[in-house]
Amino acid sequence: MKYTKKSWLYVPATLLLAGAVTLAGCTSESKNAAGGGEKGTSTLNGDSAAAAAGIKGTIKVWDWDEAFLKKMVPEFNKRFPNVKVEYTVVNNGDYMQKLQSGIASGSDVPDVVLGEMNYRGQLFDLDILDNLEKAPYNFKRTELLDYLPSILTNSKGELVGVDQSITPAGLAYRRDLAKQYLGTDDPDALAKAIPDWNAFIEKGKKVQQDSGGKVTMFASFDDAYRVIREQNSKPYVTGTTINLTDRLQLPLTTVFSMRDAGILGKYEAYTPGWNASFAKGDNIFYPMAPWSAKWNIAANDKDGIGRWGLIPAPGGSYTYGGTSVGVYKDSKNKDAAWAYINFAYMSDEGMAINYKEFGNMAGTKQFFEKHKDWIDAGTEYDKYFAGQNLNKTFVEKIVPTVKADPQTKYNAMVQTAYGSLYPLWMKDMSINVKTALEKLKSEVKNLAPEATIK
Repeated sequence: MKYTKKSWLYVPATLLLAGAVTLAGCTSESKNAAGGGEKGTSTLNGDSAAAAAGIKGTIKVWDWDEAFLKKMVPEFNKRFPNVKVEYTVVNNGDYMQKLQSGIASGSDVPDVVLGEMNYRGQLFDLDILDNLEKAPYNFKRTELLDYLPSILTNSKGELVGVDQSITPAGLAYRRDLAKQYLGTDDPDALAKAIPDWNAFIEKGKKVQQDSGGKVTMFASFDDAYRVIREQNSKPYVTGTTINLTDRLQLPLTTVFSMRDAGILGKYEAYTPGWNASFAKGDNIFYPMAPWSAKWNIAANDKDGIGRWGLIPAPGGSYTYGGTSVGVYKDSKNKDAAWAYINFAYMSDEGMAINYKEFGNMAGTKQFFEKHKDWIDAGTEYDKYFAGQNLNKTFVEKIVPTVKADPQTKYNAMVQTAYGSLYPLWMKDMSINVKTALEKLKSEVKNLAPEATIK
């Protein structure tokens, strides 16, 4: 999951911009202990033990990754011993409902708030998150990778989150099937063989013919749609006007062409059948972000060591999932909440755990400039990709062209409407792009009767 493509994104990883990230959120005592600096800011990585000890209070954190919490919170408390972290494990599918119930009752709202991409726009439009560019945070959006601010800002233009882990995405592919049906399993050669979606469709037709219909290019209509929709990203919500035709005409046309060519599998994304297809070997390509190596590949193809490869998607990169992390604007312990976010998601100490143990890459430019050695060292999941350095591939070949849509509550509604409709589009060949788009407009209008749908 949107973005400007500024100059730094086009240079090799070895030449990424240098500079320290100014991380805020300390009390006046901790600012003084850190040796001064700009009023209201301090550099977390440089704070002394006394400065960290000056931050006190109890914060509530809701997160769905219990393993992360169990590891990160004790490490955080080694640096910030006077901050008590009360965490609750909340399923990401239940997060928004629980959050809204807490807001309504006024009794149970976390200080640190997560915004998964599927509901991020809805969360931002609740206007419950603090502007991180103002005191006491004074964080600067220029410290983020250039494509991130547009998906971390609300409709008022306020930066209300940082990134839990960047999610630039390409295509994972089965090396054995690519070798058999596409003539190569080498990432560079394969990327050259499918430079655009027209070439992808033509290759897919041949795969379909040569395999007797047993092997398809994507496992699902939805897999193809999420890639092509996001790489054609552009703002399409203005106030209460939702321009679905301008935004989705091209992506839907391309995906329906794939469907009609018979190169898409019949699985619905994230169903048991879709999960099993990774090991089954009846589809060549899957959308892939950095988190996918663990949660999609290793989890679903346990015997797949050496079986996979990663390439940029034809037509450019995109975002796949992702989670923002912000501070509740009515928190009584904003300094402590910000210290937790800084430590867990941006500091050298926190990222040494977050990256090396959980595979998460920070959304700051500083991370990639300071820790090129971490990227070059690879991760344990590279073994599934025949030793291909996944994160280096993401940084050097996928991040430079990534795009994403700004998020509002209407983006979430569009996705909800699409999710209810695409299984039928996948199966009913009588439905074409025009009828599908009109039906989508109708469903979105039902969800947002106040909106103008184009």
